[in-house]
Amino acid sequence: MTRSILNYRFLMEESERRIEQASRSNRDHERSVARRILESEKRHRSWECVHFRLMKRVAQPYSVEGQFKTLKESAIALTHRQALFGYLRDNGIRGQQRHVLFKAFYGPADYVNAVITEHGHFIRAASSSICATHLSDKIWHEETFEQALASYEEAYQSYFSVYCDCILAEAEGRELTTRPLLLFLKTEAMHKRSELLSEAGGTVAPYASATRPTVRRPPKPAPPRPRVQPHR
Repeated sequence: MTRSILNYRFLMEESERRIEQASRSNRDHERSVARRILESEKRHRSWECVHFRLMKRVAQPYSVEGQFKTLKESAIALTHRQALFGYLRDNGIRGQQRHVLFKAFYGPADYVNAVITEHGHFIRAASSSICATHLSDKIWHEETFEQALASYEEAYQSYFSVYCDCILAEAEGRELTTRPLLLFLKTEAMHKRSELLSEAGGTVAPYASATRPTVRRPPKPAPPRPRVQPHR
């Protein structure tokens, strides 16, 4: 007898297949990220290690709902992990402004090492995000997940963008007209996050190899009988 919950090995296999597919995708971002992972054995192993821990965490709950909720929580964390490099890329941040931001997020760490580390986080998180949306659609049959996640990503990126703008403005001694929006944007992002987490998951596809056996605990042994002392 099996339960309709998924094991982490199956989730890893599905993720590996999705990255391979993404390397041939018509979507530029997907194709670029997947190829960056696959073109380097070292980078691929690094992603596998991080994604393996992620999939073990997703597979840990003993219910379909619990697994899907953990997947959504993981997708939110992956969105946060991509935010800094996404801001740098989308806003063309270069030179001293980059130094200011990395000092704000990494403290006194070596700048070059911090950039390399952050870029690695970005590539791995972007790859795992591709896998998360794939799993939600193919395995949990939750077609609205990708749209709900994109809505949260947009709200969070708006908040994070203004937050970074504030860091740069303060470092450069200038006023920022969008600073009063910071609290509103943060509240909006939190609202989108709550909406994403509150969505109910669909049913799991009937993959026989994907499920794990029900754990049956052996019955507790009966307590030993007291030894009867013979009468003398």
